[in-house]
Amino acid sequence: MPLDPRTPVLVGVAQWVDRDSAPGQGLSPMDMMAGVARAAIADSGGNAAAITAAIDAIVTVRLFQDSGFGAPFGKQNNLPHCVARRIGAAPRRTVYGPVGGNTPQMLATRFMAEIAAGAHEVVLLTGCEPIRTQTRAQKAGLTLDWAEESPHDAETLGREMRFVSPHEFAHGIALPVNVYPLFENALAAHYGRSPLDHRRAIGALMARMTEVAARNPYAQIPEARTADALITPTQDNRYIGYPYTKYLNSNMFVDQAAALLVMSTAAADRLGVPEGRRVFLHGAADTVEKILVSERLDYWSSPAIREGAAHALAIAGTDIAGIAHIDLYSCFPSAVEIAADMIGIAHDDPRGLTLTGGLPYFGGPGNNYSMHAIAEVAARCRASPGTRGLVFANGGYLTKHGFGVWSTEPRPFPSADPAAPQAALDALPSPPFTEQPEGPAKIETMTVIHDRGSPAFAIVIGRLDADGTRFLAQVHEGCAALIDAPAVGRPIHVTAGTPVNRATLA
Repeated sequence: MPLDPRTPVLVGVAQWVDRDSAPGQGLSPMDMMAGVARAAIADSGGNAAAITAAIDAIVTVRLFQDSGFGAPFGKQNNLPHCVARRIGAAPRRTVYGPVGGNTPQMLATRFMAEIAAGAHEVVLLTGCEPIRTQTRAQKAGLTLDWAEESPHDAETLGREMRFVSPHEFAHGIALPVNVYPLFENALAAHYGRSPLDHRRAIGALMARMTEVAARNPYAQIPEARTADALITPTQDNRYIGYPYTKYLNSNMFVDQAAALLVMSTAAADRLGVPEGRRVFLHGAADTVEKILVSERLDYWSSPAIREGAAHALAIAGTDIAGIAHIDLYSCFPSAVEIAADMIGIAHDDPRGLTLTGGLPYFGGPGNNYSMHAIAEVAARCRASPGTRGLVFANGGYLTKHGFGVWSTEPRPFPSADPAAPQAALDALPSPPFTEQPEGPAKIETMTVIHDRGSPAFAIVIGRLDADGTRFLAQVHEGCAALIDAPAVGRPIHVTAGTPVNRATLA
């Protein structure tokens, strides 16, 4: 049966990294994205000039500078237009994505659906992060001019999600480096491991990722490390939020960019794209967890990952055993472990859990990491025609999720709604919660936040003995006693405070 001519295909991918430029010599984000845009067009194997002229939408992933991290060298009101100007394209639509590491897969799914619906024919998606160049220039006292004005603002998608309540923020639930360790310590208890045994396990998990990064020409840190090197605190590898040392945290100090070129099958035929360059989206899903961390059902699972992955695989007509190439979002070890558990993948699966090398080692280019994962999946599917690859993308604190099943096997575009599982997820009840806890309680999970390698305070999520109500608190006096000692289930006494509740170890 012939494909609908509007069936969307991924035809071009490109990646780029800068590890060597001197302070002040790195590219601007606009130039980085223009470079990978040209490379993705060339990668399609089609008529580059005709493809460029046919691009009717350019979509860029949101930069960290516009995600609350500041823009010291100036802003741009329309990043997609800046890219279009540089590559000589004239799209009728320029779109700037929302915050979240899930957005590369979500945007690919959305705009391929728009191609299938006839709204577009050729769409370029791109993203980058220049934080390495930005940080090095600031440290050197240099001023770069990245400000650029376009005649009209970019279109933005959706409303921005508020991931943190004021109460959570007051207790230190803000930066991801403070939150993902909460999941990790809950996982250790869930698996029945001692803290030291669990640290060894996550060291082994992430050491395998460093080996992949060491072979990847686009990795920011292409260096294999042992498990011991990753988990042992040293002057260069200090604890950030226990049990995570520096080497177990996503590395956002990167100069990396990626691009995807998608178009209709009819456009691919017209523009000379060879059959062997075409990759189809067989299944997709987008799901959202309980938004606030304090509302989660527990801290060792993710119903939204479980349901989203199952939905995407079902649409693709396969299960996880039918997937040859896997990339799980890997900002922190707990994200990998929970995703693997929910999808049904062993942590030591011989297929591997990353194609890039993972965010701590390959690099964590802000919201754009999973565009690199899609590029890697596409390359492997092309190299082994008919095989399938799975991308899991994550945003927030295991909050927003995107899933894509990709293959070179021609297939009609999925008609099922990628957000279909969401209603059931929204209906799941959260545990009772209080902002004013008092009395004896037990630790549900915790992390010890460090300042320059020294314990500063512990963030505790606890349950009151009286009725199991959940609460947040901090432990200051004696917080170091929670390091490498069983903490989940440990008795504490909590006292309500303004704005921070305080807990003492029993």
